[in-house]
Amino acid sequence: MAKSQKGSALSHFSGHETSPHEALRQGRTAVDRLMAGMLDAGGMFREVTAPQVLLSTASPRIRFVEFAADEEKENGADWLWWWVDRDGTCYGLLVQAKILKLHGKRWSIDFSYKTRRDDRTQLSKLIKAANRFHVPAAYVLYCGDAQYRSTLACDRTHDDVPCKERDRVGVATVSALVAENAVGLDAKNAGVSAFHDAVPVEDIASPDGLDAPIVPLARGLDQDLERFLRQLQRGSRRVAKELLRPVQRIRHGQFASAAVMERAATVTGALFENVPNDYGHFSVPYLAHMLRGLRAEVPDYVRDVLAGRTPPTWVTDHVGGIVVIPDADAPITASPARAGDGGAGLLPPDFLEAPQRPHDHRPGHAA
Repeated sequence: MAKSQKGSALSHFSGHETSPHEALRQGRTAVDRLMAGMLDAGGMFREVTAPQVLLSTASPRIRFVEFAADEEKENGADWLWWWVDRDGTCYGLLVQAKILKLHGKRWSIDFSYKTRRDDRTQLSKLIKAANRFHVPAAYVLYCGDAQYRSTLACDRTHDDVPCKERDRVGVATVSALVAENAVGLDAKNAGVSAFHDAVPVEDIASPDGLDAPIVPLARGLDQDLERFLRQLQRGSRRVAKELLRPVQRIRHGQFASAAVMERAATVTGALFENVPNDYGHFSVPYLAHMLRGLRAEVPDYVRDVLAGRTPPTWVTDHVGGIVVIPDADAPITASPARAGDGGAGLLPPDFLEAPQRPHDHRPGHAA
């Protein structure tokens, strides 16, 4: 597959009418059931198992390929996740899978895990490893259903719904910067704090609720970036914005100035090249880190996955696999309002593009 020119449309996913939202919902439901069964049996499966269950169930609508490389020990990273829109805009994350676990009476996620003879935490290695692919670092959290989390103690709510009773958050994603902040403030309760800020994976690419604006702390933003933060988004842009949202909220609560400042180093192909170099109290410039994965064109190694080819070794040697969510901006034609997560019914009809006619090309995938 030849590299597309900027602005040209990608070949659309064919042969399946299931939306990314629905495919991920099916995968999340399968993981929830497995986690409930394991908890009842007094045990829990390994963290590598959860992504396999999720992706196998969501396939073939969600494409994925798994590699033999075992880089988790060094990088703290399992998978690259990419949401790809029909116009070629895309958003990538380097993610680590984590399970919300009950230890005695305390719920936790081991963000501060260290391997033997290594003083670095898995969290710090994950943030550093994301530099290789010029994407943000994140976690995909496997948290079970409301019954699984019934003893979780969190006094915060989501639109008047108790945090632990939220729908669809059994498989959720959160920025590594949110986890980093939670560990720094209260390492013992960092897992519950990060869970509160996590966003259901099945929701973020194809929302049917309102998309609240983000008011940045930094001044002097480019107009395109300002519009992105304040206006309604969808697809890969929506994913980027929703993962940034809790990071920006944390930044607002930090006592550090954010006036007009120098620009962060640009990432070739990034949708926003002029981004403030604002650290706040994070270990990296948070806006630059979160938005560098939002691209105007699909990386060649992602195209390889969609075409059934093996990506180059500089990729396969450093991640356990790649997940691709094609047509991430495909509209949802029928979906209920989302009680408990700010749902407000369907997006305005004129906001969504008309569905594209499918064709016969079916990119390959591997289990």
